[in-house]
Amino acid sequence: MRMLSLPLLALAAASALAQKPCGNTPVYSPCDIVLELPPAVAAKHPDPPATVELWAEFRSPEFKTYKFPAFWDGGSKMVFRVAPVEAGNYTYRLSGNIPEFDGKEDKFTAVAAPDATAFIKRANTHHWQYTEALKPHLYFGADFTDVAAVETRAKQKFTHLSLPIYSPKLDPAFFQKIDERVAAINAKGLIADLIIAPTPAEFAKIYPTWSDREHFLRYIAGRYSAYNITWDLANEWESSPNARAILKEVGVALKGLDPYGHPRSSRSAVTSAPLGPDGWMDFVMNGAPDLTVPAIEHVANTVPQVVLIDAALPEEQFRKRVWNAAMCGAYISITGNLVDGSANAKTATGWFDTMSRTRFWDIEPYFDLDGGRAVAGPETEYLVYIEDPQKVEVTVEKHGYDVYWVNPSTGEAVKEKKDWKGELYEGTPPDATRDWLLHLSRDGRKEGMLKSYKFESWPIPVQEPERSAVKAPFELVAPPSDIVLKPGEPVKFEIKLKRKTAGTRRMTYMLAGEIVPDGQGTRILATGQQGTLVVPAVMLAQAQGPMNVRLYALNAPGKLYILDYVFTVKK
Repeated sequence: MRMLSLPLLALAAASALAQKPCGNTPVYSPCDIVLELPPAVAAKHPDPPATVELWAEFRSPEFKTYKFPAFWDGGSKMVFRVAPVEAGNYTYRLSGNIPEFDGKEDKFTAVAAPDATAFIKRANTHHWQYTEALKPHLYFGADFTDVAAVETRAKQKFTHLSLPIYSPKLDPAFFQKIDERVAAINAKGLIADLIIAPTPAEFAKIYPTWSDREHFLRYIAGRYSAYNITWDLANEWESSPNARAILKEVGVALKGLDPYGHPRSSRSAVTSAPLGPDGWMDFVMNGAPDLTVPAIEHVANTVPQVVLIDAALPEEQFRKRVWNAAMCGAYISITGNLVDGSANAKTATGWFDTMSRTRFWDIEPYFDLDGGRAVAGPETEYLVYIEDPQKVEVTVEKHGYDVYWVNPSTGEAVKEKKDWKGELYEGTPPDATRDWLLHLSRDGRKEGMLKSYKFESWPIPVQEPERSAVKAPFELVAPPSDIVLKPGEPVKFEIKLKRKTAGTRRMTYMLAGEIVPDGQGTRILATGQQGTLVVPAVMLAQAQGPMNVRLYALNAPGKLYILDYVFTVKK
């Protein structure tokens, strides 16, 4: 990271900035423009983060405008941190409430950096793309542990490392250490996922007023937007009162403060999907123990999904969660300490290697099969996870396919000697002692497609759910509609089929609830055909209220149903 200082006297004496900071900065490399508050100004502002407001508006060679807030870096030092994203000449102009700097202008030149890692953005409905060229991004996350481990994570092929940045005060020394960690992550070509707070409740406790929060958000946006990052607003949100309102306030503010528009979401105990309608979130993070949740939400939503997976899970449970998450159409992020060389670490890297052999940015969950779960890009490839070894039947487009059997523990693929051609593939795994992956791939077609100027090869289908109770082949029969539910108390639920069809041979169910007048947002209440559901106490702020319960169902061919019910909840 480049750092250059602008003396106040030079600034005050000239109509333009006296020095030339950030000259020849490589694209996607942060550069600091440092301003020193003069003694008289510093004396008027003993708490600069609260009272000093400085902005720089940069204009790129392609005439795009990026507006940055300055951040305080100790003493009388104010810093603008910028990362040019285009090679060529930049101009910038200062503004704010410090007259000595207001209206000053200057320019600098950025140079191309062919090996630089560009920022990322959403693409092709459920996937990711780098902001440079038509290059897909494979989101593969882990937790940051220490700077020394970044090299290990890079060798394990991770592309993201998550890093908490919360602090009870704006302490420059603390954030300078965070700077070093983020810079170390980016230096290896990885993206830093910055976790802003443990929970919305703890964030609100530390920064109780909007003024406090705005100062903090302006500070971290100014300090970290120039790095290659994503924003994770909280480590978990569902247990906090008023979480939805707090996160909306924070998310909308960051959306306006971050000039590069880095992706935003929140980690979750179950799912962050209920926060989507508030307009600030770019992707869903899913921590649900039951992968029914991401399976249904992938069909119901049009944003990328990232499933969180605990590194401490037993080997078989970890592996099955990794691959079932992949069959939901989700990307993965490993939480906790993933021990280098462990079976779980090998499985994680094997996931990356296997997905890298696919057009991962062009595949979606596929349902026309028996004996496994699949994702596919029709006309191109089919990746099938066979959790319980058995015969698998996959209906495919009639072409010739290269056939691979893949070990899900390592990603090692063995190609069958003969290609296969047809419309219905039938086969059994190499042995019946463990789970397997089957990959039917038109390798020649995929190689040719890489030369295309198109990012995607087909329009990702966006399904319109069936909402008619008459047309739905199932119904919620328990709890009865006249029951009064109490927060925290379990109650039995049951979903029954009204009629059997080819589609109902395999059904997946999820119940979600929201007490709309209380404004606490939606929570997942239960999954499965029957069991118990519990209304979290945090959902009910008043003495009682009506709860809209939404029943989601996904049938064997992948058709989504949504039915609504209303119950009374009372303390």
